[in-house]
Amino acid sequence: MGGTIREIEVVDCWKYAGNKPPIPTLKIKIIGVGKEREITFNIDTGYPGEILLSTKLYEDLNLFLAELPEENFGVYRTASGLIEVKRSEAIIEILNIGFRTDVIIETPRYYIFDRNLVGRSLINKLILLIDGKNNETCIIRY
Repeated sequence: MGGTIREIEVVDCWKYAGNKPPIPTLKIKIIGVGKEREITFNIDTGYPGEILLSTKLYEDLNLFLAELPEENFGVYRTASGLIEVKRSEAIIEILNIGFRTDVIIETPRYYIFDRNLVGRSLINKLILLIDGKNNETCIIRY
């Protein structure tokens, strides 16, 4: 059983959220329209988008002012049925690693949502170590 051995540098780590079982997290700064916030997000590999934001934060960050046209809204199939989402453009930063990028932020269109999730489209732009034994998510470099 051979494999590639790589030296890594741990750049920054975040503790898992205290749920049972604990959930991997990532701390991100969102730059909205005239406002910004640093938020701890749950990592959700089942969500294909970049960021799914709570209704309250979406409104607090004035993201409705940067909303894409209605024809660019999306629909996801979930275990509880179809969910229509509105989409907005924003900038995010992951502090301490110099990562800054434009993203599409989504929030459900017709109901109040109270979680903040990072999905696969953003995860796939990073090199993450999901360290379950130590309950930490780390950004690493090779």
